[in-house]
Amino acid sequence: MRPGLKILTCLFGIGILTGACVKEPQPGASDQPDTQSIIRRGNGGEPGSLDPALAEDIHAFSILTDLYEGLVTVAADGSTLPGVAGSWEIGDNGRIYTFVLRDNARWSNGEPVLAADFVNAFRRVANPATASVYGFLLENIGNFAAVQSGDLPAEQLAVIAIEERLLEIRLTNPTPHFLAALTMPVAFPVYTTASKPKVSTAPETFVGNGAYILDSVVPGGAISIKRSPTFRDAGSVAVEQIIYLPLADPDAELNMYRSGELDITHTIPPTQLQMLRADMPEHVRIAPSLALYYLAFDLTEPPLDDRLLRQSLNMAIDREQLVSIIGRGEQAAFGIVPPGVANHDAARFTWRELPAAERQQQAQELYLRAGYGDASPLALQLTYDAGDIHERIALAISSMWREVLGVEVTIFKMEWQYFLATRENRAAWQVMRFAWFGDYDDASTFMNIFRSNDPQNLAAYANPDYDKLVADASAEPNDRQRAALMQNAEALLLDDYPIAPLYFFVSKHMVSPGIAGFENNILDRHPSRFLSVNRAD
Repeated sequence: MRPGLKILTCLFGIGILTGACVKEPQPGASDQPDTQSIIRRGNGGEPGSLDPALAEDIHAFSILTDLYEGLVTVAADGSTLPGVAGSWEIGDNGRIYTFVLRDNARWSNGEPVLAADFVNAFRRVANPATASVYGFLLENIGNFAAVQSGDLPAEQLAVIAIEERLLEIRLTNPTPHFLAALTMPVAFPVYTTASKPKVSTAPETFVGNGAYILDSVVPGGAISIKRSPTFRDAGSVAVEQIIYLPLADPDAELNMYRSGELDITHTIPPTQLQMLRADMPEHVRIAPSLALYYLAFDLTEPPLDDRLLRQSLNMAIDREQLVSIIGRGEQAAFGIVPPGVANHDAARFTWRELPAAERQQQAQELYLRAGYGDASPLALQLTYDAGDIHERIALAISSMWREVLGVEVTIFKMEWQYFLATRENRAAWQVMRFAWFGDYDDASTFMNIFRSNDPQNLAAYANPDYDKLVADASAEPNDRQRAALMQNAEALLLDDYPIAPLYFFVSKHMVSPGIAGFENNILDRHPSRFLSVNRAD
């Protein structure tokens, strides 16, 4: 893993403004792009929404990163680069960001991208009527919380168009990861007409400012995007067309790759990984990833409102055996934040070093203390979404709970779109599998989602002490003290057992050797604008 996000600014002295000093990326292929080229990418599933303010899944994020560009953007190696903003300054000890927008930044209809487009986009995200799930990434902007709660009008949000191409954002406290957060779709600009933001997800009316524009959308099928002639750096975009295929079945995806119908896969079937590494090593890309796979417990009602029971269920899971069964190189998770995250000293379950037999014995004792046993076994439903790996994990976990504790487990599979909708209906599930992919290289991208009022808090975990530790860490400018606060928060969260962390991901892709510009990175983000094609005749 790389040690942290590349710092985009050069310090000229303590207490004075900071300016960007990064070179622009070079095209992935030659100086003469192959404008007739096409790349077909597996997308892992159908995007829930192509509205930047409403998107909440990785199936949408990849496409939106191609269709739009924020103030800053993601490089091929996952680092952060200047985007619409060619430069910026940071003042007031990290609380004021002033962005200078490029003169050549254009919407796909040819109109200029202006500071007002970002103002309108940020206000739209903060507006409670929008119900933006990812709005939390912008919560440190001044008055964001008050606007989102309806206590202040959107015009009071501390995002100001000083001039047509000069944008100021004021934060409530220093936020080390703020620039990285601005690479996410929720921070993308919105085309404005008649002083109103206008977002369209239909190809015929779509207006974006990214390297690509929306070409065609087949419901449940392919999404095609094509190179935008108005993109500010269109000359370096080597691939004319990208076709995203929402293939949820890894085996079907691999079959299409083998037959030449795909150039990049979303993942690799676990049962095929070792064989592929031996037979097609030049195609296999595996790298550490900033992501956690976990089970969320519904803490709002019995029986999982019982901490002893949740601890028992956690200790009965043999995570080393689980990752061995999966066989994809994942790392067993005994904490929340993946290893290698910048400036974080990870907390882990205190019992992680115990032998498996001793863990199981303690799990059984806790299970009895919680009021369950052979005569009165716990009945539990485990909900997961369709997909080979999710089913294998559900079967393995249910087997462990049954064998170690005697839990009567019912597993319930749902299609992805129904699965997403079910999250909000707590009466419909007790334990639900989920995964969280970090948005930036900082512990807060994992810790924030367990705060009491966070929309991503699937378990409905609520602990004021935890909320305070995370808030104090967010406001702490000293890196060492901030890391200590985050570690304490993670330890407290683990001791409350709102979830069962299972493993930390690695990214796994099949990439055609004829594709250049696909670089492994901890965020597993691969913008199409940096890709190129060099297929043999």
